[in-house]
Amino acid sequence: MGKIIHSRSVSGSEYAGLLKPIIYCCPDKATIDSAVPLNHALAEKLSALKPKRRTMRLAACFEGILKTLPDNAVIKDFDVMFNPDYKVDVLKIMVDACKRKPFSIIWPGKCEDGRLFYAEDGYPDFKTFSVEEYDVTCIIQGGRKP
Repeated sequence: MGKIIHSRSVSGSEYAGLLKPIIYCCPDKATIDSAVPLNHALAEKLSALKPKRRTMRLAACFEGILKTLPDNAVIKDFDVMFNPDYKVDVLKIMVDACKRKPFSIIWPGKCEDGRLFYAEDGYPDFKTFSVEEYDVTCIIQGGRKP
């Protein structure tokens, strides 16, 4: 289902609005500079909830913030979603949310061998995601193999 493409062969704007997230794995400076950071706003919403309710309200909090952004915004800095206490599939939350409000993502990790990685192996927040299991398009730096 998921797809990995090289940045030299396409621009993210060609895929905007397709109801699936565009994931930039090696974005250019302009994309990074224009991206909207979410950590502060998301942490604020979650801290207002009782700790036991945060897992089940994470997706709703995330979508609430997305609603305030323009369509096809690029988001970054959403590390709070990877808190191991939440036990959620962050990429699934994003895929589902993108069907209602289109956006793109600057991935806070790396993409290698068809997988997205968050954090380093051995850390409690370490996660891997097989790109082919999600309806996403990953844009990697030109010249690298997916």
